Amino acid sequence: MNIECREEIIELLKLTSALPPLQRILILAYAAADQDETGTVLETGVKIAEDIGMSVQLFSRVRRELIGSGWLEEDVPARIGNVRYYRLTEKAAGQASNVIALRSA
Repeated sequence: MNIECREEIIELLKLTSALPPLQRILILAYAAADQDETGTVLETGVKIAEDIGMSVQLFSRVRRELIGSGWLEEDVPARIGNVRYYRLTEKAAGQASNVIALRSA
């Protein structure tokens, strides 16, 4: 087996080194999946979970954790009924966010 984008995978592994292994696997799965022009992965969670050998329940839990920590985001316009699609954020690309957290009064 020869992985063509070895350097990108290594960079993504370095970037996610502080995350738990299951979260890193999901980020790699989303990074390796086919994406549209906005970076959205147009595969269902069921299909991705099946592809990586993870139960759907575990996949959903880990995905929620990644959304909560800012690694994944939902592409709301791509939503079809109850089916939601997600994309990696700039955080997963190693880009700093321009969003500044505000203090509560």
